Amino acid sequence: MIRLPILLASAVAFAAAQVVEAAFWTTWFRGVYAPWFLNAGRAVAFTAACMFALAALGSASSGREAMIRAVNVAAGAAVAMVVTLFVVGPGTLFPIALVIGAFVLSAAAGAGAWVGFRLRRMFVKP
Repeated sequence: MIRLPILLASAVAFAAAQVVEAAFWTTWFRGVYAPWFLNAGRAVAFTAACMFALAALGSASSGREAMIRAVNVAAGAAVAMVVTLFVVGPGTLFPIALVIGAFVLSAAAGAGAWVGFRLRRMFVKP
């Protein structure tokens, strides 16, 4: 089930994270290679934290809906990742970059949705 606002928000969040990483690549992220979220550990952590926060903020009152929203967060970010990768130039290892990037984004979104769902159940009474 597609949740278009969440899908679009995650694509925008991924693009915004890439812009921040490109702007502060040598200072914050200490990147040596071209600015890309998989090229530095700090950039991976920053992008994953952005997806985690977005999924946690978009949490739902049911576990099923929380996971549907997590899938939408991961899918929107993955689409933005593919577009960004092909705009900057895919390179020779782009299939591996896509798989690893999709895994990082999915894990962060899933964890964020789970934490958001658990916090919502703790503090918001139905």
